[in-house]
Amino acid sequence: MKYYILYVENTKSLFTYKSEEEYKLGEWCIVNFSGRKRSAVIMREIEEEKIDFDIKKVKEIEGRAEIMSIPEDIIKLIDWLVSYYISDYYNVIKTVFPGILKLNYSKKAIFLKELEENKVYSNELINEFNNYIKSKNTVTVSTITKKFGKELVEYARIKEAVKIEKQLIVKERKVKELETDGIINETNIELNDEQNNAVKTVENSEKNYFLIKGITGSGKTEVYIRLIKNALIEGKGSIFLVPEISLTPQMMSRLKKEFSNNVALLHSRLTNKERKEEWHSIKSGNKKVVIGARSAIFAPVQNLKYIILDEEHETTYKQDNNPRYHTKNVAIKRANLLGEVKVIFGSATPSFETYYQAKEGILQLIELNSRYNDAKKPTFDLVNLQKVTGNFSHELLEKISEKLSKKEQIILILNRKAFSTLVKCKSCGEVETCPNCSISLSYHKRENKLKCNYCGYEKPFQKVCAKCGSEEQIHLGTGTEKVESELREIFKDARILRIDSENTKTQEQFENMYNDFKDQKYDILLGTQIIAKGFHFPNVTLVSIINADIILNFPDFRAGEKTFQLLTQSSGRSGREEKEGEVLIQTYDPENDVIQKTINNDYEGYYKNESGMRKLLNYPPYGRIINIIISSENEEGLKDKAEKLYNMIKEKNSFIPKPFKAPIYRINNRYRYQIFIKSDRMSINGMKSKIKNSLINYKEKDVRISVDVDPINLL
Repeated sequence: MKYYILYVENTKSLFTYKSEEEYKLGEWCIVNFSGRKRSAVIMREIEEEKIDFDIKKVKEIEGRAEIMSIPEDIIKLIDWLVSYYISDYYNVIKTVFPGILKLNYSKKAIFLKELEENKVYSNELINEFNNYIKSKNTVTVSTITKKFGKELVEYARIKEAVKIEKQLIVKERKVKELETDGIINETNIELNDEQNNAVKTVENSEKNYFLIKGITGSGKTEVYIRLIKNALIEGKGSIFLVPEISLTPQMMSRLKKEFSNNVALLHSRLTNKERKEEWHSIKSGNKKVVIGARSAIFAPVQNLKYIILDEEHETTYKQDNNPRYHTKNVAIKRANLLGEVKVIFGSATPSFETYYQAKEGILQLIELNSRYNDAKKPTFDLVNLQKVTGNFSHELLEKISEKLSKKEQIILILNRKAFSTLVKCKSCGEVETCPNCSISLSYHKRENKLKCNYCGYEKPFQKVCAKCGSEEQIHLGTGTEKVESELREIFKDARILRIDSENTKTQEQFENMYNDFKDQKYDILLGTQIIAKGFHFPNVTLVSIINADIILNFPDFRAGEKTFQLLTQSSGRSGREEKEGEVLIQTYDPENDVIQKTINNDYEGYYKNESGMRKLLNYPPYGRIINIIISSENEEGLKDKAEKLYNMIKEKNSFIPKPFKAPIYRINNRYRYQIFIKSDRMSINGMKSKIKNSLINYKEKDVRISVDVDPINLL
């Protein structure tokens, strides 16, 4: 007899079952759980003597389920995710395989006894019903309803002639595997010396982890593609990760040019059917190259050789709900479990944590300091907004006019959507705020609505103040919609395209907009930071950041780092081919170190200055953080409930500040307290089991707790 630890569907823990049959890790089976048949996956085998409860109570596995198995390395990765991010198996498995291994149930009618003759239905119909259900014994409710009608089936149930129950569909429906042609195209793209050196370094190095720090436009993508191509020739696979779904059309097009239809696409907007087809193609080895956003890190690629994280500094690689994993950490752990996989991080502005690891020799640093195809670096201009009335300086308007006259394209970036960020009554000072959250509502002029950026609340905008009745409402804080409106007034003949989360709800919309701008159907592209990420538009010769201070003034220790990254990445969209590019930054603080280091392309200098402060305060990359949010719809007593958990977690010899109100105290009608734990790596790892045990033993009604290990967002 063999004993196994199983994850049973829709539970949060693991359970022990036994079987005379041998199962492999990742195989699915059928078990009896709480009187119902459920599917379960084998997480690990356990020796009989290590079972710490009455072995007679261990139930037997009832049989195999023909569901696509989970690779062994990903089973081990699931265990690690649960442990490292203080999560549970239900949420982790749901994240690792969203929609792939969806377990299906069917409502069945089960024969119990013959239906007696009655005055409601004819004897002929009753006999036909009885003969049919007896011959089948069990049949789907939809089938028997279609044959005899809903009323007769319900009548038979009431008379206890049949029993209706949901049953697990043990056999998985056959999924059509997407065919591939195996073609690797010869595109004859020549790499420069720096790029060739990068490829050879990765391929020949004994190290497994690399940082390619290449300036914007240095051709990091060509390095990735050459590595993927060489691996594919050897029959080995690769995972290519991008930080945003919006970047997949450009990259997918590029990869298909090289690898035809051997490329699988994975992201959250695929239907379950599309995702299942892709997964079967990947797991069977039919497709060996995978591109996608965050969750593609779990793709079951055969003979995996490379995991590549492009623009590794982007915060979207961190998941913001349970399990709150960071793709970078998962990539390293997965490579470690497989043994011979190499992980490549690429960025012009690496995150401080990644660059610190490169400086310490944990990652091998590879630098690309020249733009690809001899394109020149853009020139920079600074404008002091303190001397400017409105959103556009005289210098910016002149440059826009000049580029339009030359039929060149312009990108304008303002990291704030809507028309205005708040509406205030001039008479009484009343500000329109969200009834569910502790923030002001932003005004969207085109829809004439006030909206909350956190909970989605919205209402029509009224010109009259709800408090005093005054019609003197003023709009404060500029968003992309207002800038678009002003641009159309100034440049009446210019073709202007705005891209932000308000007007690009679907991937198809974004792809159409991206292609339209690439095909030069528009002159000016205006948007939030989404348009600063990795796009290649050869005709763009001017990029301007309308207000560089928006992120800089955020209450976040990473505010300077994020601003440096945004400004550098934005500037990299200008002058990417033979035309020279310009960058104009508008700021209220032109002497700020972040701004100055950006225009001088001095990442090293900024890292040195900032890391000294981080080290002093024990912030990452020197220290580690765990942020615990305790929330409730009831404010009364929440502070005491937060302190109860705090007292369970705190160590005698470690300093953890007492719980405090979150910077945004209420979101979606939930009041929020934080327990902010900051310490060295060893201490933080040691505290995780204490936190997990405390959460198990913490019994408070109406309280929700979320744990964020290595948080990116501290609000």
